[in-house]
Amino acid sequence: MPKLNSFTIRIRTGSQGREDLPKFKINGFPLGFTDVSGGVGPGESFEGNGHPQSVAHSLILCGPEKGTWSIEETEVTYCLAGEEPYTIHFGPVCLDDQSDMNLWQERPLPVFDV
Repeated sequence: MPKLNSFTIRIRTGSQGREDLPKFKINGFPLGFTDVSGGVGPGESFEGNGHPQSVAHSLILCGPEKGTWSIEETEVTYCLAGEEPYTIHFGPVCLDDQSDMNLWQERPLPVFDV
């Protein structure tokens, strides 16, 4: 399993935002995002970077400490050691203080016509 050097996340919030800035967990350890721009209020867009420098057994976007957070779409660009970056798009999801979002997705297999 390759080492996840860093990742960039872009989130478009739906009608229900959150008051606090989002955090992520890498292998169960909570961390904050760096180079943050935008916001996570209703209809806002957020961008941030994570620099775990670790093999990612799990990568989680944490739900809000209170209330509900509706996410319209999420885009994550992964930068793995020794590999070209790749991007994964996620659809709508709703998070609360009891739920988180799994962000770890391995590189999709190449597709070609035979």
